Amino acid sequence: MLFTGRRVCDYEVVGMFSSISGEQVVTKRVCHNVSKREAAAHMKQLVQTNYRDTLDLQQPIKVAVKSIR
Repeated sequence: MLFTGRRVCDYEVVGMFSSISGEQVVTKRVCHNVSKREAAAHMKQLVQTNYRDTLDLQQPIKVAVKSIR
């Protein structure tokens, strides 16, 4: 097994964004066996894919990543 320097474990990821109507939307998921950076990227991709019709593109997508132990 090659050591890549990444900490791979399970993360709870919360995505927060604004819809076109102005309301805050929060979505949660658990990512297994990924790095923290990959977990955040997966959440951003999930939000952009699933909420593409109602996503306010002028507001940033905020992502909080917490390790599950």
